[in-house]
Amino acid sequence: MAHRTLLVCVLGFTSIVAWAASPSSSTPKAAIAIDVGRCLQGLGPNSKKKEDARCPGFLIDALEEAERTCGDVNGKLAPAAAARVWSIDVNADGHVEYLVNLEEIVDCQGAPSVFSCGSLGCPTLLYERHRGAWQLIAEIYADAMESIEALGSPATGQHRELRVGCQGENPCHEYWFYEWRVGQYERERIEVHGFGVNFSTSLHGLVKLVDATALLASPSADAPVIQRYDADTEVAIVGTAEKADYYYVSPCNACESGFVPKSAIGNPH
Repeated sequence: MAHRTLLVCVLGFTSIVAWAASPSSSTPKAAIAIDVGRCLQGLGPNSKKKEDARCPGFLIDALEEAERTCGDVNGKLAPAAAARVWSIDVNADGHVEYLVNLEEIVDCQGAPSVFSCGSLGCPTLLYERHRGAWQLIAEIYADAMESIEALGSPATGQHRELRVGCQGENPCHEYWFYEWRVGQYERERIEVHGFGVNFSTSLHGLVKLVDATALLASPSADAPVIQRYDADTEVAIVGTAEKADYYYVSPCNACESGFVPKSAIGNPH
């Protein structure tokens, strides 16, 4: 959809943000200097787009596109009840990057579902300022901003690995890892109950189980059974176990994911 494609703004701007912790903090903090409501008020056909510390360019572009999308369905764009942009320093250079989820910062009054991305939710977009321009460097799927973490303490300028965990679960049984690849972050792997799962080069797609199959908590024949499914049940392949002949699959959006032997699935489509 058009509202998910956020433009990159090329304007002179010095990043200023009130941050409760040091810039090297490994988890996102609310960027309280940024005011979504104020940025919305500055939109309009006769407005002069000008970014500042409270309205950075990437946010202005996102809101302008959201306003067009909302207007196309005769809605009126308004800030969400808890409209917040978040900040994190992913490369330990002392300059923060910004996280924004359009679904969380605006409402389309009169057409409330226009910015909904369904049960999986919309991706959180991570922006970095590089050589005077805002660049989109990651699309992160997370239950909450607080579940995103930059790992390690690298040398200045090195982009740290990002780990996305679970909201309100302790311990967390599934972690997603994003690694820096040629100018942007990519989803590379998953850790499920301590077992590695490859995502980036794995087979993906919808498949049908060829036989009645047990969905397992780990990639092992003696693992606890999560659920049992009949033959012809359709599942989505999420990833491939790194050290066993198992796929990590999801039977439905609301179902718990688990492992099945590779021999249990048909041809993906």
